[in-house]
Amino acid sequence: MAQNPNKRVVGFDCEFLEPPPEHLLQSECPVCLQIIREPHQVTCCGNSFCYSCIQRVKDYNKPCPTCNKERLSDFPDKRLKRSLYALKVRCSHQKDGCEWTGELGQLDEHLNTDPLPEKQLNGCSFVEINCLYKCGDELQRRDIQNHQTDRCPKRPFNCEHCHNYESTVDDVTNNHWPVCGFFPIPCPNECGSTLQRQNKDSHVADECPLTTINCDFHHVGCAVKLPRQDMPEHQRENLLTHISLLATSHTKQQDDLAEQKAINIKQQAQINKQHEEIRALRMQVVSLPVLAMTNYRQHKTNKVRWYSLPVYTHHQGYKICLGVNIVEGFVSTQVYIKVHVFFMRGEFDDSLKWPFQGEISIQLLDQVNGEQNAKFEMNYDRSTIIKACSRVTKGERATDGQAINKCFLSETKYLQNDTLFFQICSVRLLNSIHRSIKLHV
Repeated sequence: MAQNPNKRVVGFDCEFLEPPPEHLLQSECPVCLQIIREPHQVTCCGNSFCYSCIQRVKDYNKPCPTCNKERLSDFPDKRLKRSLYALKVRCSHQKDGCEWTGELGQLDEHLNTDPLPEKQLNGCSFVEINCLYKCGDELQRRDIQNHQTDRCPKRPFNCEHCHNYESTVDDVTNNHWPVCGFFPIPCPNECGSTLQRQNKDSHVADECPLTTINCDFHHVGCAVKLPRQDMPEHQRENLLTHISLLATSHTKQQDDLAEQKAINIKQQAQINKQHEEIRALRMQVVSLPVLAMTNYRQHKTNKVRWYSLPVYTHHQGYKICLGVNIVEGFVSTQVYIKVHVFFMRGEFDDSLKWPFQGEISIQLLDQVNGEQNAKFEMNYDRSTIIKACSRVTKGERATDGQAINKCFLSETKYLQNDTLFFQICSVRLLNSIHRSIKLHV
């Protein structure tokens, strides 16, 4: 009888060694038809039942199984229990080969259906019990230990190859071994070698005698491919052929080097020419010197615009000059510097695009520490007044210039010895050569 802790225990399934005495003729439960276990007597007819059997009748509100009296009442039949439990019986598994005999009261201890692991192996060897590792198998107690040690797929198991993966036999063999890097596998080329899975690629690439490889002289023209084990013989038998291929390759390399050298010389000449052109171009770019505005106090008092000397934005570029006004704010200590950029009639105007589109950046120089120059940026786009960015056709200078105000907060920082210094630091052209030009001092 397999262990089942949730199953209601009924009568004893066994045989007496000798027939019970006459006063114990009712040794069988009327419900389960087995020897009564834990006898309970009903008050209606005086018959005795297994405690679990009569309890089940009461649970379902059934009448007495022997007299059909309803509202059953029962009590423990201790006298019958003492008499029955003292009778000699054979083991319930006598037919399977168990030779145990003893008192009925000792039968449960002999069978031992306790599911606890520490008590599992004690008792009748023929009792069927569940595997401790819950694999679903039920085996006789005499076979369960061997099953749990050697055959159960759910028994604990540690990978014997990497020694780093511990689980069950089923999980290790079906899930871990197919990916274990230390698992031994045969060479995929069937060379006879057994290797760890993680070394398969290196073995095939570098060691396996059956891997097809190129001849060592394939880079000079030998197209032979053979298993690695046959390659030494090929190289011995074709020594002269390989030497000839090496000589031909060497000659070709010398020719290629000479051709490349000629190309390099030609390219270097072109580079040198470009460098000379760039150098000449740089020499032709007009550099704007630092523009000194002297007599600051006089300009501030007279409110007269001051114009700089003309300068070209780049080689064969636009000709411009600066116009500077000093404007007092509402507060006497607040002074504004208003800078204008005026286009002038230039030598190269016929080849330039008009109106001018781009950006001109101007700095008012910091004369104290040279680190906090005030920056003015003139942006010319489609919203710019056309007179401020068009070609000059009358007079030498445009009548309107692009202007920007900047608050001159600290006269002492920018003003020294009654002089201001301006410098054009960059010109970005959008509609001509599309590059920025820095004008150095």
